[in-house]
Amino acid sequence: MKAISAEPKGTNSGGGRVVQAFIVADNTPATLPTSGASVDGLYDTDTFAPFSVLYVVADVDAKVYITNESGVFIPQ
Repeated sequence: MKAISAEPKGTNSGGGRVVQAFIVADNTPATLPTSGASVDGLYDTDTFAPFSVLYVVADVDAKVYITNESGVFIPQ
């Protein structure tokens, strides 16, 4: 997974950034990211702001995931 863009929106409780990110993945991740640790271009301590987007370019049913108000990716 690669971050195409990441706009800082604040800081999280651990002192890391909260970013609104646009992420692209070749395949659906086995586990959806909860931090930037598994995303190239983000810091391990980054977390996701609402409406961050993960787009899967593979031929799969769920191609778009958007974070809810808590920063959790939800398939659309």
